Amino acid sequence: MRRLRRHLIVAGGLVVSAVALWFVVQSVDVAEAVDVLGRADVVPLVAILGVVAVQAYVRAWRWSVLLPVAAGRRPTAARMVPPMLVGYLGNAILPARLGEPMRAVIAARRERIGTTEALGSVLVERLIDIAILAIVGSVAAFLFGAPAWAVQLLGVAAGVGAVGIVVLVTVGLEPVLRVAERLGLGRWPAIRDVAARFVATLGGRTRRGALLSAVGFSTVAWLLDATSFWLAGQAVGADLPYLGAMIVSAVSVMGTAVPSAPGFVGTFEFAAVGIAGALGMPGAEALALAIVVHAMTLVPLAIGGAVSLVAMGADLGEVAHAAEAQRGV
Repeated sequence: MRRLRRHLIVAGGLVVSAVALWFVVQSVDVAEAVDVLGRADVVPLVAILGVVAVQAYVRAWRWSVLLPVAAGRRPTAARMVPPMLVGYLGNAILPARLGEPMRAVIAARRERIGTTEALGSVLVERLIDIAILAIVGSVAAFLFGAPAWAVQLLGVAAGVGAVGIVVLVTVGLEPVLRVAERLGLGRWPAIRDVAARFVATLGGRTRRGALLSAVGFSTVAWLLDATSFWLAGQAVGADLPYLGAMIVSAVSVMGTAVPSAPGFVGTFEFAAVGIAGALGMPGAEALALAIVVHAMTLVPLAIGGAVSLVAMGADLGEVAHAAEAQRGV
């Protein structure tokens, strides 16, 4: 059953990506987009690589703050970079965002902490990340005067995200665990112990400092992501102001939340072309922009993940198998 479910997930993702790409191809002159790419300015492309490197370090720093302390010492941001890059590699070449549990597995082994706690840190990081992305995008959409549907979509997402952050910072998910115990979870001590360890990493007053720090790091990371979109616009000759880049960044990344093929192929381009077009960018330039950002942010990080695997002496297949076992895929 596990193998069948995995095959269904892969097949479903491929279908979603194929449909998204079909819509993009139907709405954009691909030949013209290729021509735009051929005339791209190299200088902004090189600058994007620098921005991506800084952004990766910021994200590693955020994760080091959220990861539970082992043996009285907190891991440095530099130590978290290799596992995080392996996570990017996993997301790029494996289905169902397997890179997220993969980096948790590696971090747990390197830092000698429980895999459950490491997975919890990854989950709370992703929750904060998406919430801040929605808030940043919502503010940009309001200030920019984006189409009403974009303002409303990002506004609703920002509201949900803000509520989620408040819950994490104040009470966390411990009340949920207590309710589960009253409903009978206490009958299975082993399961309850794992659940308690997982929930302990997901917020609450004792984690308030780390969570607020993560909010700050996430804000910086998404502003850097918007900078990559703005630079990509400069590279392809698109008239994309920075506020517009923030909106395109937010909607494009949210598009990757839809299950798709490895590397978010198709869904990223569909979302990016759609929102860039809604902001007034010609279709060929919008597609060229999406391709540039996707390639410049995905490929270097995936290569870094492959190098990190070799440097750590880890095996991709073994780590992926362990991650699947932890996630129950």
